[in-house]
Amino acid sequence: MLNIVLCDDNIEFCNKIAGKLKEKINVDKKIHIYNKYDENLIKYIEENKDHTIFILDIDLKSKEADGYSIAKKIRKLRNYDDEIIFLTNYTKLSPKIIKHKIQPVDFIIKSDYCINDLLIAIKKSKAQIDAKEEETDTGMMVVYENKAMYKLKYKDILYTELLEDSRSVMIKLKPDYIKTELYVVSSVKSIMKKLDSRFFRISRTRIINKDYLTFADPYDKKVGLSYGYVLEGSEERIKELLECIK
Repeated sequence: MLNIVLCDDNIEFCNKIAGKLKEKINVDKKIHIYNKYDENLIKYIEENKDHTIFILDIDLKSKEADGYSIAKKIRKLRNYDDEIIFLTNYTKLSPKIIKHKIQPVDFIIKSDYCINDLLIAIKKSKAQIDAKEEETDTGMMVVYENKAMYKLKYKDILYTELLEDSRSVMIKLKPDYIKTELYVVSSVKSIMKKLDSRFFRISRTRIINKDYLTFADPYDKKVGLSYGYVLEGSEERIKELLECIK
């Protein structure tokens, strides 16, 4: 999931840019729109732990803070785990000072035609976030198939499914793993205890990795995952899943 925060006091411009980003970014994403430095944006900065691309109007006309002040707060509270892109018409601040203190990905001149520059900056930001997550994502669990032991990284697991004999669980792995499926003697409950918060139980027998979710339809009782997998779940659990990822 690509998380983008867009903060600009020009509501019309903000909504227009958000619409184009939704149209042109072809990955699972969530765009959070703010028009001032209010309690909702403060809560996101302070409490949301997801790596985020912050697109900030550096000249934000808000009595609470401008874009540069917001960026300083982001760096203070969230270190350099996120990426920042500045939108600007003109700024009295020295770009050299801003680059040194904030390390933004880019400064983009606001216009009706800035979307291409913004998409390039977002692509670069996403690559940098992906690299950081790759370095820090060390979560894993140990499983045994027959007498063989496997240390499975969470990021390599797509989903798990209880087999009909109710004694074995199939673990579906990414196509580039040494095996695409492992069969372990276990219960769904035991497997779930070994996993972290990126995993969600969509039915009595299935657990999915939310990072690979492509669609969720509670009325059709199905979810889609990367690599073309479509799984059945319960209507109630899929509704809970949708609430969970909002």
